[in-house]
Amino acid sequence: MTARPTPLGLSLLTVAAWALSLAVLSARAELFVAALPLVLALAALVLRPSIPDYALTHEVSTDRVFEGDTVTVTVSVAARSAVPLMELLEPLPHGSRLASGRNRAVMALSPGQTASFRYEVRWTGRGMHDLGTVIVRGRDRWGVRGWERRHVDLTRVRVYPRIAPLRSLPRPFHTQASVGDYTSPALGEGIEPGDIRQFTPGDRIRQVNWRASLRLGSLYVTQRHRERNADVVLMLDTLAEVGVAPETTLDLGVRAAASLATAYLARKDRVGLIVYGGLMDWVRPGSGRAQYERLAGTLLRADVVFTYVAKDLALVPPRVLSPHALVIAVTPLLDQRFTKAALDLAARGFDLIILVVSPVDVTRGMLAGSETDLLACRLWTLERRARLDGLRRHGLAVLEWNPAEPLEPALAGLERRRPRLAAAR
Repeated sequence: MTARPTPLGLSLLTVAAWALSLAVLSARAELFVAALPLVLALAALVLRPSIPDYALTHEVSTDRVFEGDTVTVTVSVAARSAVPLMELLEPLPHGSRLASGRNRAVMALSPGQTASFRYEVRWTGRGMHDLGTVIVRGRDRWGVRGWERRHVDLTRVRVYPRIAPLRSLPRPFHTQASVGDYTSPALGEGIEPGDIRQFTPGDRIRQVNWRASLRLGSLYVTQRHRERNADVVLMLDTLAEVGVAPETTLDLGVRAAASLATAYLARKDRVGLIVYGGLMDWVRPGSGRAQYERLAGTLLRADVVFTYVAKDLALVPPRVLSPHALVIAVTPLLDQRFTKAALDLAARGFDLIILVVSPVDVTRGMLAGSETDLLACRLWTLERRARLDGLRRHGLAVLEWNPAEPLEPALAGLERRRPRLAAAR
């Protein structure tokens, strides 16, 4: 708490000091008599305790939202003593803006009275943000003395990346032993019918194909294909980015990774994550709601950290990067180190897909649109097209996504075939 005189109090104190000084210099008693009541009044106000007794509570409607959602903040003040004048202000954290209401209020309360105000905050970008720092300024009844106090009751709000619904997803080449949505060539328990064979002891009656049995004169059973799941590892490039938050290539890549993770988890697949950049982080593949929480928490912290050191994927444990996993690399391909890492994965036989977030389209949206800017973007587009064609010639599955368009059409247009890759030079 900080107490200090207000501008009015400083003005009155200056007048009283000048009156006393002139009374002494001019030896005129009437100036001293005129300044004395003002001095006594100021001294009484300063010595008298003027800080009111009150209780402040801060409430947030929810602590987990998606980008673009709003949070309602309610600030309540209960006065135990008289509050002549009080101003409350809660600064908005970075990455948010006021959606409705005001984050500032001025009130005067009687003893026992309660007042509150509320407003809505809209979150424009992902991340973890703190709410609950309220700055309170007050004045006494006469307005000559003020005080300031900072109330801290932090509530951490997690803003998750916006998720786009996806139905067309790349199909993994390899499946795992757990039950999922992919039809396996192996025969066993499942839904999709496979082959028909004669009945043997131990077969279940519900497997009998009565139509074939009546036609052939003996019992036949229908074999079905097993349904399996797959391991999917998302590899996010955080080496470089272009654009302005919250629409940088990294922010767009995080949204794409979150959308892919949600869609694959809905198919009962095990999803993992590798954040490849100045700081390397990973999440072991898993399934279920708890796995999405782990993936989303790691994506919230993803940021560009400048470094000259090239990270080695050999540091990633095998339980995170399984040899039979589908690896989807989300990258703007702005740093050659990530390209080398992707080629290394493909050369080691991984099932790899490169999803390129087009930095040209992101940059074009920031420019004024002059002829020089358009020409530069065209040249950059040609250079990147040649680079992507070179990756495709090495057998990599590469698709480019314009962030101005939905992600699903880009995924639906992917044609996959078994890779045959020689190590790139």
